[in-house]
Amino acid sequence: MPEPIAIIGLACLFPGATTPESFWQNLLAGADSRTEATERQMHTDPVWFKADRKGVTDRYYCTQGGYIHDFTFDPEGFRVPAARLAGLDDVFQWPLHVAREALRDANLLDDLERLARCGVILGNLSFPTKSSNHLALPLYREALEPVLQDLLGRPDFRLPGFSEIPPIPPLPKGGVEGISASGKGEAPENLGIAGKPAALLAEALGLSGRSYALDAACASSLYSIGLACHTLWSERSDLMLAGAVSAADPFFVNMGFSIFQAYPEVGKSRPLDRTSGGLFASEGAGMFVLKRLSVAERDGDRIHALISGVGLSNDGRGQFVLSPNPKGQQFAFERAYASSGVDPQSVDYIECHATGTPLGDKVELNSMEAFFGDSGTVPPIGSVKSNLGHMLTAAGMGGMTKVILALQQGRIPGTIHVEQPHSSENGTFAAEQILRETTDWPHNRPERRAAVSAFGFGGCNAHLILENSRGAKFQRGKVPEGQSSKGDPVGRGFAPGKMAIIGMDGIFGDFNGIAALQRAFLNGEQSFRSLPETRWCGLAAHQPPATSHQPPQGAWLESFEMDFLRFKLPPNPQERLIPQQLLTLEVTDRALQQTNLNAGQNVAVLVAMEAELELH
Repeated sequence: MPEPIAIIGLACLFPGATTPESFWQNLLAGADSRTEATERQMHTDPVWFKADRKGVTDRYYCTQGGYIHDFTFDPEGFRVPAARLAGLDDVFQWPLHVAREALRDANLLDDLERLARCGVILGNLSFPTKSSNHLALPLYREALEPVLQDLLGRPDFRLPGFSEIPPIPPLPKGGVEGISASGKGEAPENLGIAGKPAALLAEALGLSGRSYALDAACASSLYSIGLACHTLWSERSDLMLAGAVSAADPFFVNMGFSIFQAYPEVGKSRPLDRTSGGLFASEGAGMFVLKRLSVAERDGDRIHALISGVGLSNDGRGQFVLSPNPKGQQFAFERAYASSGVDPQSVDYIECHATGTPLGDKVELNSMEAFFGDSGTVPPIGSVKSNLGHMLTAAGMGGMTKVILALQQGRIPGTIHVEQPHSSENGTFAAEQILRETTDWPHNRPERRAAVSAFGFGGCNAHLILENSRGAKFQRGKVPEGQSSKGDPVGRGFAPGKMAIIGMDGIFGDFNGIAALQRAFLNGEQSFRSLPETRWCGLAAHQPPATSHQPPQGAWLESFEMDFLRFKLPPNPQERLIPQQLLTLEVTDRALQQTNLNAGQNVAVLVAMEAELELH
């Protein structure tokens, strides 16, 4: 079984809580930390775009959520200029804050030698932020303003510029020299909304280990922690920072979830309750500092908790991207316990993903029943989303932090707002298992164990096993007998074999396929061109808006062909499918056709992709 991973530092920035201590007090008090969105979140009066019912085009019908209020970022003390950091969006500043505080908690903030060998993995949503939205606005303003002048018959009509939009509240005491009155928003760096925050975090803290951001939707937090554990187990690093941030523009988030009609029209956040009509989106960030247990004990670190098992999976083919697949969730359970050697009967509590959507909660309970139902002992369950709402990519940080503090304190905070409890299909998980009040740990043994689940859009599943700090015996490199290929663990301390490439394809500019690319290499060809007019994302009729926005010549794609029926995608002209994702799907399919892989095989999917700026 793998060596446990020690959590030696932690920090959080959650709705209503800026520290783990204040978060714990909120949980004990049964606090509901959701609030109404303000102009700071929406950059306008929130009621302007609010409808009184579901299904109204270009309107959101919910403005409640878990929002960060009354937090001021301190840009001083990092290894990059304070003025640069002060001009950046929350998606940069919140991870910087929790990373610094987690390192401070681990007594590593000033240990430059160890930080230079530390890596970071950050879960982050590839979605517009408040600042990236404002950077994109001038492009649309220049294109749309002449059209509106013509429609209104008013040549003098002007759309508001950036300076006329309600700003983010200013920095305290006049802010930092060189920053605009809004405090942040105009720095071009703010367009790096997907991968840039992790790279900046490494730069600002002097980390030179592995650093990257990932987007596994609502499972991003547990994926980042799980992959950091894999890095430590393989001994490619002795120290890792891992966490997640959810700082997308609430205007876009609320519009998106309103399109899916995922919000309740009225009410509270009620995960695990049959009357719940949906989720409430939230924002926040959290970070852990991780070491292998033996290294943490050698260094004399204070250990908050141990990670003894990690299970990651994907649903594979299912009914719909938003419909969870119980088989994928069960694979995550199987892999966590098979690769760790932990007995499922030894788990004292499960922190569920439980968003409050009726279908999602029901499928999760049925998945747990299928896996834990035969273990003899069914553990109590709960969900912190009743307190915080759903922090999207950072949701798992709330659940894991709650469990770590509960392991330390020997008490489990209750899940609030549960009045008509859900139950699994055969009643294995029912009202009796849902903790609705703060409860002492189920037994008096010194060893405590709990698990946390997270299931994301598209079928990204994760299950982590956590234990209280204790001396743990382990055997490196041994795997329990009877483990299936579904639970095959990653390398732990042994050298991997050579990898074989068994299929490959690509589309690069005008070079469609590997053969075309090879010919270009051999013949010295290139396909540089001006950006096609059709690529201006709805602005083609007006030509590129201004010479200042003209892109350089490049190997731009004008179009590509794909078989929508092969992928069971209805060719609906009303659907705005993102070409970037369709292109990835097409070349992946062409590469897979060169192999003998079949549906249902144990295949990982990793895609490197920047956020598509057309989202704005």
